[in-house]
Amino acid sequence: MSKKKRANALLQECYNEYRIRLFNYCLSRLDGSREAADDCVQETFVVFYDRLLEGEEFENPRAFLYRTADNFVKRQKRKEAVELRREVPLDSVSHIGVGDEEYESRLEGIDLGEFAEWLISLLTDEEKELYALRYQQRIGVGEIAERLGVSRPAASMRLVRLRNKIKDMVYSFEFEKKGG
Repeated sequence: MSKKKRANALLQECYNEYRIRLFNYCLSRLDGSREAADDCVQETFVVFYDRLLEGEEFENPRAFLYRTADNFVKRQKRKEAVELRREVPLDSVSHIGVGDEEYESRLEGIDLGEFAEWLISLLTDEEKELYALRYQQRIGVGEIAERLGVSRPAASMRLVRLRNKIKDMVYSFEFEKKGG
């Protein structure tokens, strides 16, 4: 039997035996995020298959799969923590100043709801759609990518650019011109 056939056979066997258990493991570690758990399981089997094709032999494939899934779970949690720190909740714009007392004092007396609506109105239609999907509907990056017909990294980059644009708009806002 060729190396590729052996790899395919072992992959299929392990996939059938461990997929659901790995998914449940990841799901419990990722606070019920089905999409993130599914991504972790998929990435785990991709790594496993790549290693099989390279000719690696596994005495205990189950241990390798769980260890690899755990690494992807940890990576996902770090990524989510970074995203949370980067997120710009427009309903609490005053938190963007992060220690900038002059900026925060300029926000006093500003109707933050109106300010947020005004900021969103300055976005392009594509940016407004992206904003609505991610921040209003709370849709994950994978599903956003699917809906927009782009890759997951492309969707992530669009979200990063959107957040940066909003931050730049907030910091460069001339309060005197807005009447604040």
